[in-house]
Amino acid sequence: MAYAQYYSYPQQNIYAPPVASSSYTPAYPSTYPSLYSANAAYTPAAYNAPAPAPQPFIPPNVMAETSAEKPRPSEQPKNPPKRSHRAATTPLPLKSALKKPGGATPGPSAAVPLAAEDAAEHSRKRSKSRRDKVAAQTPPDPVPEAESYHMFVTFKGDSELLLENTLDNARKEIEDEVLKLWRHGLESSQFRASNWTIRFKNAPWNMAGPDVAHAWEVVVALFTLFARRGFYFVASTKCTTTQPRLVFQATSPDPKVHFFLAFMSRSGRRATLINPPPHIMAEFGTRLQASMEHVDVSHDEDLILAELKRDVGGTPVKPSFFLMKVLKTIVDLGYNLNATVPMARGGPLGMGSRRELLVFKGIIGK
Repeated sequence: MAYAQYYSYPQQNIYAPPVASSSYTPAYPSTYPSLYSANAAYTPAAYNAPAPAPQPFIPPNVMAETSAEKPRPSEQPKNPPKRSHRAATTPLPLKSALKKPGGATPGPSAAVPLAAEDAAEHSRKRSKSRRDKVAAQTPPDPVPEAESYHMFVTFKGDSELLLENTLDNARKEIEDEVLKLWRHGLESSQFRASNWTIRFKNAPWNMAGPDVAHAWEVVVALFTLFARRGFYFVASTKCTTTQPRLVFQATSPDPKVHFFLAFMSRSGRRATLINPPPHIMAEFGTRLQASMEHVDVSHDEDLILAELKRDVGGTPVKPSFFLMKVLKTIVDLGYNLNATVPMARGGPLGMGSRRELLVFKGIIGK
């Protein structure tokens, strides 16, 4: 089958008016532009004239509201107007509708949007207000009372006393029951961070002079007060120094505890008991002399003096053996060696050997 060439078409009258029919109603009006009029003569110019461009299809609802063309970025103004938060299609209410009736109660106004910084500040204020309200309603936690499980005592030089880890309530009792026993008074007293440094007048720790008995009373009163408040001596630290630290540990209080002191001579051949209880005062000499020979025992008011005799032939008694017999006799009478307290150096200019007090502990009426 042969086809006609693309550029060769049979002559057709495509511009002839449509044939009218009795049953057909044209969809378009019968009036045509003059270009397509039946009476118009054909001219090449009219034939070659370009057809009008077809109009794009636009939905009817968009045709009702035609928005202005958005300007290009280069054509936009530097300060564009702010857009309203109200929708463009939402009509504004009439002023008459905004008027309230005479008896109407004004309602809450619409919330004004806050800036980001204002909103954050407002949120912080609300949170702080809630915390303050909760803190005001919540009772404060009870403050725990200060506690001390160990107290340290150091006798320094011939006139200083260092008390560590002492609390305020203990300070008052120590002042009233211990420090006032030294009739010469204090030279200074400093309390810093639970450490209390006390300096006495007239050197009570030199173990000499007419007031030495008052110094002994201070030491006994300190041990007695600590024990009755539940603190007992357990050990000494810093023993490699000239000022050992006495450690007192918290235990059960004992209101019936009793202490007395003793000391040995530098040669170790004489023992002095200071104000022992009455039963020791009465029985110590007899028991000691029964346990060993060549011992002289005498009394001087509140003191008991026990001394080894000079060796006249026979086997000499060593000072360590004598000390053992003294301690054994005191233990048999119901008292035990509890602590040793180093005192100041004796001799001229303090160049002699150091003495130490032996502290014995027992129970009253036992």
